[in-house]
Amino acid sequence: MKRLSNLSIIFAVIGVLLFVFASFFPNSFEALIASGFGFLFIGLLLSFGAMFKREKGKTKFLSVVAFFLFSFIIAWNEPFQIVRLLTWLKN
Repeated sequence: MKRLSNLSIIFAVIGVLLFVFASFFPNSFEALIASGFGFLFIGLLLSFGAMFKREKGKTKFLSVVAFFLFSFIIAWNEPFQIVRLLTWLKN
């Protein structure tokens, strides 16, 4: 694994952990979900960078899978949380 692949995995794990912590701390739900989504998005961009540089290994795809999987899970289970998050970001 190369540098971008490692960084994408690290950012994806941090993003997933922030999503998990959001369910345990409802007082700071919006901030944790926004931060988790941001970290997952950074991991996604780093993963695309690793794909563009043609780094060896398949771990560069884990960040992409995590981003779309968690986006799908949130949209499927709690669709109004997305509206709540977007309203919080707007204000």
